[in-house]
Amino acid sequence: MAVTTVMTFPTLDQAESALDWIGLNFADAENAFEGDILPEDSELLDEAIGDPDSPDAVRALAQALLTLLAGSPAGVAYRVTFEA
Repeated sequence: MAVTTVMTFPTLDQAESALDWIGLNFADAENAFEGDILPEDSELLDEAIGDPDSPDAVRALAQALLTLLAGSPAGVAYRVTFEA
């Protein structure tokens, strides 16, 4: 399965915080975090998008992941990168 980069954050902490906020499982990679999203993860993404307390970056990441998932109903591998 090809890994798709969905978003780049300025720092490691911001990237990790956004993924944690959504509640996705992920692993460390070189200057990135990687994981797989499955159709059942769409509920987590929808919740993050609809939560009025979600930071804009979390909503943007959740929307990007939801769009990626919509194009691959069996699930997809993703990468979130960071600059520093």
